Amino acid sequence: MMTTDVAPPPVEDRGTPVSMSELQSDAFSSPELEGENEFSYRPIPVLAPVSLVIGLCSVIGLASVAGLSVPLAGVILGVLGLRQISQARGEYGGFKLTVSGLVLSSICLLAGTTLHAYTYATEVPEGYERLSFRWLADQKPIIEDGQTRIHPEAKSLDGQKIFIKGYMYPGKAKEKLKSFTLCKDTAQCCFGGKPAITDIISVEFVNDARATHRELSLVNVAGTFRAKKIVVGGEITSLYTLEAEYFK
Repeated sequence: MMTTDVAPPPVEDRGTPVSMSELQSDAFSSPELEGENEFSYRPIPVLAPVSLVIGLCSVIGLASVAGLSVPLAGVILGVLGLRQISQARGEYGGFKLTVSGLVLSSICLLAGTTLHAYTYATEVPEGYERLSFRWLADQKPIIEDGQTRIHPEAKSLDGQKIFIKGYMYPGKAKEKLKSFTLCKDTAQCCFGGKPAITDIISVEFVNDARATHRELSLVNVAGTFRAKKIVVGGEITSLYTLEAEYFK
């Protein structure tokens, strides 16, 4: 019987067999994952969390004009933090933290500034003129021949309707006060030492209004200003009196 040699069909060359370890190595060295593995952790500059913390604390700027220094500091540190991250060319993380702190500080700074500007423009009751302790303290009394005279500039305000802000000097009574001493600042009235004679005003209500003592808090008082010396036991205890009609 005749036999015919038939060549087997050609086998497609699939290349060199690839091991599982090589497959895993190739997968993790792909361009898509290479950068992620290399930069999966990036250090965060100190300014990033500091900016966020100050941003959260910036709400204090709504309480007082002095408190606006907090959101202002937050804005400055936030800008510096973003600049530091940008100049690092991807070596630093914390971008979102820094932006969050900057945004919070900016909002509080803008809101606080607007609020305090509006308050300043509208807080003086109609019919009264604003007077500041800073100006009054500059009008030093004149001493001649052993006698103390009120400065002419301060004397010229006698009888005028004025509005002034200050701090209440602590006394024994705290409620339903018909009179109290108004001070220039808390450093004198609350932390020891007798206030300077030019830094206080004796407040006396001339109507049914009464006051409750407020610790370390600015109060608004309006009334008729009197430039007259009050002498007790041979000592001048006050140069100015306010016949108060308004307290807030």
